[in-house]
Amino acid sequence: MRKTLFILIVLCFSSSVFAQSWTRESSLEFGLMFGGSNYNGELVNTFFEGRGTHAAFGIFARYNPVQRFTFRLNANYGNISGDDRWYSSDEARAFRNLHFRSVLWDFSAGFDVNLRILGYKKSRGAIPYITSGISVFKFNPEAQFFYDPTGWQAIGQDQLQNYASLEPRDGEWVQLQPLGTEGQETTEYNELRRYSLTQFSVPLGAGFKFLLSKQWSFGIEYRTHFTFTDYLDDVSGIYAEPVYLEGQYGAISPAMADRSPSKNAAGITRGDDSNKDRYNIFGINVSYRIITGKVNCYQFY
Repeated sequence: MRKTLFILIVLCFSSSVFAQSWTRESSLEFGLMFGGSNYNGELVNTFFEGRGTHAAFGIFARYNPVQRFTFRLNANYGNISGDDRWYSSDEARAFRNLHFRSVLWDFSAGFDVNLRILGYKKSRGAIPYITSGISVFKFNPEAQFFYDPTGWQAIGQDQLQNYASLEPRDGEWVQLQPLGTEGQETTEYNELRRYSLTQFSVPLGAGFKFLLSKQWSFGIEYRTHFTFTDYLDDVSGIYAEPVYLEGQYGAISPAMADRSPSKNAAGITRGDDSNKDRYNIFGINVSYRIITGKVNCYQFY
């Protein structure tokens, strides 16, 4: 019995001699993002439209409980836009002649899955990651009104009764959601409700974190936000009958709903409601790291 106890003591002592101590750290980061934003929908025809890309910036916080996972909060500001006039070679788009712009506010909570783990002694290195979560965003599409005394709105059997009163508004940027441009909440299309200007989206993206030191890091990231609305651009369904729009919202509503050189018949396709719109936020970021907790770990040889 004494011999066995002696052997156990020797083994424990030997293990402690050949054990290496290291510290696992949890951390909190605060940072800034600078980059761009754009959108995918009816009024662009490419995955990445440079003419519809605008400056964006944001702030974020990240909590790293372990190296593999990161929890994050983001607040971003940007703009999105689209324009049929960018694609003059497409006759259908040129005839439809719609455009829009919108401010974009995005607030999200999510997580990163880090695809690389650095050694416990390393304070520098590159970490690729994928990211997802849930976002609440706010938008407000608007378009520029151009008064045209030779257009269908002003002359012919389909002319709007009060179109001439809009001449002083030539060149004005007009908010589109209150106008019910596809007949929302008019007598004839009462089943159509106005879309909300505050919506949810699911972001999915990827990026790289470059650790410059224990405190500072630099990164690049691209995130696509999959929304549950087709109205980021105010274009989704069909053309409504102008007389109902004018009766409910005034002449400005049908004038903004149908900007083609000749009138589109009610019921003709205006957009594609089978595909929801998306918006993208991307850029570079820099963050400062605060060590929030340490756990001593041991590796025995």
